[in-house]
Amino acid sequence: MVKIIDRYISSQIITTLTWTICMLSLMLVVANAMRQLLELLMTHGLPWSYIFSFIGDLLPFSMIYSIPWGALLAVLLVFGKLSSENELLALRATGVGMLRICTPVFLITLGCLVLSLWINLYVAPECEKRFKELAFKLASTEPLALFGSDEVIDAFPNRKIYVGRKNGNTLEDLHIYEMNAQQVPVRVIYAKRGTMEVDKQNQRILLRIFDARYEDRDESDVDDLKKMHYGISVEEGVFPISLQELIAKAHSNQRPTELTLSHLREAMEQKQGKQLTILRTELSKRFSNSLAVVTFVLVGIPLAISAHRRETSVGIGISICVAFTFFIFIVLTDNLKSNASVHPELLIWLPNVIYLILGGTLFYRLARR
Repeated sequence: MVKIIDRYISSQIITTLTWTICMLSLMLVVANAMRQLLELLMTHGLPWSYIFSFIGDLLPFSMIYSIPWGALLAVLLVFGKLSSENELLALRATGVGMLRICTPVFLITLGCLVLSLWINLYVAPECEKRFKELAFKLASTEPLALFGSDEVIDAFPNRKIYVGRKNGNTLEDLHIYEMNAQQVPVRVIYAKRGTMEVDKQNQRILLRIFDARYEDRDESDVDDLKKMHYGISVEEGVFPISLQELIAKAHSNQRPTELTLSHLREAMEQKQGKQLTILRTELSKRFSNSLAVVTFVLVGIPLAISAHRRETSVGIGISICVAFTFFIFIVLTDNLKSNASVHPELLIWLPNVIYLILGGTLFYRLARR
């Protein structure tokens, strides 16, 4: 009989968990990414191949949240239904304890925990790195696809380019800022229009500008605006941008979110002070996000049984409240990662601690009934 119960509970959880994760992942991708991607497609002429690559690289980021949230929603729906139809009461009347009923759920949760750790520690950082490299690849093959109207583009090494309006293959009202090593503008170029083309033979991008004027800062003292040189005008000019420099920029200055577990540990050994706190917070955030799947299941089971409702809307409502309060605290704490005085690497664990205590207490009382 116990094996039958295990199969029944497992099939209910796995089926519901699968569609909740798929539904939430799709919802998160559509809500947070597709709007920007469709804008790129419609206004920038982005090729469809890049759209599919972008979506593939963005999907793991949605799963960071959809797996724990999906697990919470699954147990709320399944145990809410079992409770409302008195199936749990019947099982417990036969002598099967609550802990034994939930054993297959906990085993499935451990599998979700392993999957979450793998995505958080390895898959998502690699996808973010590929996402950035894909943007640079696009810049090296179809640079005009990066530009839209009223936008600043900083994909090119030591340059920031503002485009007032994009009209087909022509860029209008260009502001080009050439930066030094300290990212201070040393030259500003204003051009009425410009075009871009790829010079594959010489491995470079050519930015052609027309009706332009320059403003140069004195290299010996770039902060002294009195030493700026104004009024240098040209009818036509060409700016070559090295593709090798473009590729080098894609691989340099990796953000903590782009580092896998092994690379994070290596970076932590080499950093101190503020940078070390940022890396520690990033590592803690990944483990905290992964542990959320266990926390949510432990909280969700007693909440579902206490609510005693089978309606999907009730389960969705409870899951939104729990997931929102949990992840919003993670996000807010992550924004404090450069403030070592508040110990964000420890503070980011607080939602897990609170919900684990709450879930453990509720589940213990439920099992003792």
